[in-house]
Amino acid sequence: MKDFNQMSFIKKIYFPRFAGTSGEKTAAETIIDTVRSLGGNAFYEPFEYDSFEIEQASLTVYSKEKTFAPEVTGYGRTGSTESKGISAPFQYAGMGNELDLDECSGKIVFVNNMHHDLYRRLIEKKALGFITFDGNIFDERSKTDLNIRSIKEKTSKLGSLPGVTMRAADAIKLIKSNPKIVCINLKQKEVRIKSGNVIADITGKNDNEKMIFTAHYDSTRFSKGAWDNASGCANLMSLFSYYIKNKPKRSVRFVWCGAEEHGLKGSLAYVEAHKNELNKFMLGINIDMTGTIIGNDIACVSGDDSLKSYLQYCANETAFSVSVSSGIFPSDSSSFAKAGVPFIVFQRGGQGGMHSRNDIIDVLSEESLKKTTEFIRFTSERLLNSVKFPVPRIIPEGIKDELDNYFR
Repeated sequence: MKDFNQMSFIKKIYFPRFAGTSGEKTAAETIIDTVRSLGGNAFYEPFEYDSFEIEQASLTVYSKEKTFAPEVTGYGRTGSTESKGISAPFQYAGMGNELDLDECSGKIVFVNNMHHDLYRRLIEKKALGFITFDGNIFDERSKTDLNIRSIKEKTSKLGSLPGVTMRAADAIKLIKSNPKIVCINLKQKEVRIKSGNVIADITGKNDNEKMIFTAHYDSTRFSKGAWDNASGCANLMSLFSYYIKNKPKRSVRFVWCGAEEHGLKGSLAYVEAHKNELNKFMLGINIDMTGTIIGNDIACVSGDDSLKSYLQYCANETAFSVSVSSGIFPSDSSSFAKAGVPFIVFQRGGQGGMHSRNDIIDVLSEESLKKTTEFIRFTSERLLNSVKFPVPRIIPEGIKDELDNYFR
């Protein structure tokens, strides 16, 4: 594979691309322009989804020694307080097991993390609010950002329980102060986010059996997203540049997905909009975070065990060191697998600085990107040009159960 330089492409979209922002839209336009420069055609397929906007968030701590107000961010979709906030006794509840939550009624509870079942138990036990933390105690304030977290839409249907997130170092200070009363003030509103998928096709002689390649192009809020996932976008573009010159027997669709970091919104929107066409896709390949100089390659198969064996065979033949497993992966592949399309996810773990301003281009290399791309090209080309598609279009029952649990 020559001519297409993946690092050069990454530099073109190396800026914050948070879903619904002008940065995300600019990245989409760059992808479309690059596809056209390679001799192809791409189009932007918009979609919308419900989200939230934090308008105000504060925490006041009333301890014996003094009153203080640490830096916090609001927890999305947890509701709003009245204008004066919620003042209540404080309780530290650690991981939020049953003993930790004993007597939390009428209190604001500090928990180490938040998830669906814990949110449900806090509401059932009539807690008034919650606090959790982000990062670690060694974070330098000037070099790190305090993330804005959120519960999922299904969790929000359980009810309102206003929450805030604070830095880990401030959490230590809060708990050590042993406050009697804390006050949360939170104001947020529902908003509609506009995003879109970028789609490009290469039509083969057999258009009834296809493959689909995906990678998300959005980043998290404070990140330029070199590793996550400009790298996967570059892999995808490099594959497009190869296949447009070397037309495969079967058709292949390329989808750069928007708003993955908001809960796989782009792939879910694609599956819904194209549900009548999905039965033509024999297999999909998703690429999410590759190219690290220090790292290890993995492939996760949401499909039949024969596909896992096929990948391992190709890895042995090409001397590509990759760990192959079966299951689901928290990326756009899961949206398609849930809809019945077997999928492979490729990722190269390593020192990448995921989901932070530390996701920088310096940890990536063209050589590492090429190694992963070449293996995906080698494997996919065999599949696309086979006389009979060599692996069945099956999602095993165990993986279906995992998908059900994941989307719950």
